[in-house]
Amino acid sequence: MEITWADRIKALEGRGWSLTDIGRAIGKSPQTVSDIKQGRTREPGGMAAVQLHHLYSTGAKPPVKDVAA
Repeated sequence: MEITWADRIKALEGRGWSLTDIGRAIGKSPQTVSDIKQGRTREPGGMAAVQLHHLYSTGAKPPVKDVAA
């Protein structure tokens, strides 16, 4: 079974990534990431595809949130 772009995004969410975090990491808006996840956009294209695959395949952890005291 082939892993889809939506599957990769869902897996990243399972590791604690938000759509905003993913978007920042691949240079796309959270809405674009959501569109890919929902199947409204089939693939990210270009470097965004390379970066999304890299995040997924390396087991990258989400960015640490800076919590102000």
